[in-house]
Amino acid sequence: MNCEKIIKLISDYIDKQIEETEKEIFEEHIKICKKCESILNTIEKTLFLSKSIYRNKKIPQKVEKSLYYQIKKIKIRYKK
Repeated sequence: MNCEKIIKLISDYIDKQIEETEKEIFEEHIKICKKCESILNTIEKTLFLSKSIYRNKKIPQKVEKSLYYQIKKIKIRYKK
């Protein structure tokens, strides 16, 4: 699987909405590709920090949906 496909799966992976076969391929790719690993780690840390900041506050559903949508449509051009 190439980096572009891996990046498109990040959101599903984080949300545990990924099929088992794709998950295995995804995890193998992340082990060997530092760029994709970095992107995954950055998104996970951003989500963690966002949740910790707003732990006791309710995020408006409109904002939550917008954020989720923006993460899903991240497109990164991969150049070797």
